Amino acid sequence: MNILDNISSMYTIDAKKSPSKEEEIKALQDFSTIDVPTEFIEIIQLASDIEINVSDQMYIRIWGASGCIEMNEAYEVQKYLPNSIAIGDDEGGGALIYLQGKDGFGIYYTRFADFDIEEAVKIAPSLTELLVNNVGVNTLLDI
Repeated sequence: MNILDNISSMYTIDAKKSPSKEEEIKALQDFSTIDVPTEFIEIIQLASDIEINVSDQMYIRIWGASGCIEMNEAYEVQKYLPNSIAIGDDEGGGALIYLQGKDGFGIYYTRFADFDIEEAVKIAPSLTELLVNNVGVNTLLDI
């Protein structure tokens, strides 16, 4: 199943760039302190820097492999949130992160300025659940 082709009607893809190259994906897998979820790899093999409009209320952006490495290094994400990988943002100072947090593994939201595992809010168990099945979309919109 291609996640982007099955995206919920609550979302529209307003922009996207070329897919991540295999060597970029390998570099991300080598960089990451966790096993990068297969669903994320599948998405970035289709497109990168995907700007997703969420019910005309906000945007989320899913980075490509190189963007993930760049942003995780720039913000020292793993220093503050071990066992995580930031994969996107809300274009307003918030990060979307795969994280083993207080509510189990999944997609969490936290501010770039405040990487605190206790403050991270679990949005959904996976990108598929968020983007295809709308799990956590209301949590995302309420942030």
